[in-house]
Amino acid sequence: MILVLLSPRNAGLPLGEWLGEETGRLLAVTGAGVDPGPGFLDVEPVADYFDDASVHKAARRLCDRHQVTRVLALAEVDVERAAQLRNEFDLPGQRPESARAYRDKICMKELAAAGGVRVPAFAPLASEADVLAFMAAHPGPVVVKPRDGSGSTGVAVLETPADLPAVAGRIRSGDHEVEEFVAGRFCHVDALHVGGEPVVSIPSVYTDGGCLSHWTDSGNGSWMLEPDDPLHARLVAETWRLVAALPHAPSLFVHAEFFVTDADEIVLCEVAGRVGGTPIPAMLEAVLGLDPRHLWARIECGLPVNLDAVRDHVRSAPLVANFGLPPRNGRITRIPHEPPTGAQGFTVLAEEGEDWGGERYRARKSGDFIATWLVTARTAGELLALVAKSEAEAEAAFGWDLVSEEAP
Repeated sequence: MILVLLSPRNAGLPLGEWLGEETGRLLAVTGAGVDPGPGFLDVEPVADYFDDASVHKAARRLCDRHQVTRVLALAEVDVERAAQLRNEFDLPGQRPESARAYRDKICMKELAAAGGVRVPAFAPLASEADVLAFMAAHPGPVVVKPRDGSGSTGVAVLETPADLPAVAGRIRSGDHEVEEFVAGRFCHVDALHVGGEPVVSIPSVYTDGGCLSHWTDSGNGSWMLEPDDPLHARLVAETWRLVAALPHAPSLFVHAEFFVTDADEIVLCEVAGRVGGTPIPAMLEAVLGLDPRHLWARIECGLPVNLDAVRDHVRSAPLVANFGLPPRNGRITRIPHEPPTGAQGFTVLAEEGEDWGGERYRARKSGDFIATWLVTARTAGELLALVAKSEAEAEAAFGWDLVSEEAP
């Protein structure tokens, strides 16, 4: 039986359909009140899904009652949990050493640098003094972030030491790092390897601001590089160099992020051992021929997948861009009823009257959107023109009763 660690954010995924051979035999740990959908035999709910101890206890109860053969994790919060369970019950898949390297940004950069991947200067943090010492040694802006964060949550850019008080409380927890701010194009590579062999690698470039665009209430997305763009092959090669530098896992779906500096140097930002967050799955589905989470779930669960068909679909797919609009600090007074020009899969993720103000706005993540969509084209120029036109139309179609323009 397959044990699914089902983050409430992924509760709407049709796992019973995707893992059809195992329908009626699936097991799940998920949040209280969450319906995992059809196909599940036994479910253990937990009051707080972000409490590791509660999730582990619930998973062990399921393992005591059933013969578990695989553990599936799709969310960042579950990567290490799943690896620990596999280790404890001697199950196939990624184990703790590898999982930790794909989450802990200090460990990740140490291993990447040892493997020949260029990384920014960085240091672990235990106090404000550590930040001041780092800023003295590395003039210019610095980035403070959680060692195992995701979705840009908790990330802060400090221009000068005067900005330090805003993050001082978080730094004292000891689970943060500081690194030099790297300017340049921000790129991501979504890549799958199975049995240690590369299957597909899809390099893309984030729109201006990338995953920090929501700080300024700006939409963000990314667009695929053309195969003959010189940067395409370089990013693919750097991704596989990075995977080789980190501890081995039998199979991996990775979401790697790199900066490309004005000097044309590729510098690692970070890498996750999972499918990228919204709206990247929709973009990848258009390229792969099926939802990447569907593909990865079957691979992780040891179920058959036609990888040759996936490779063929990638070779014939058009260029794709994804885009999403973030919430504003206020209440939504109007939502669009028609998709913008060229938009495919236009999805409104908010309701008229919904309130995104105050604390909800301050706690927003880079993957929190009020609408997402795709555009496709055969050239990068056409693709970017469609992105810009559709963004302007979608932005104008929403109405807001704003509270204020607070800083993040």
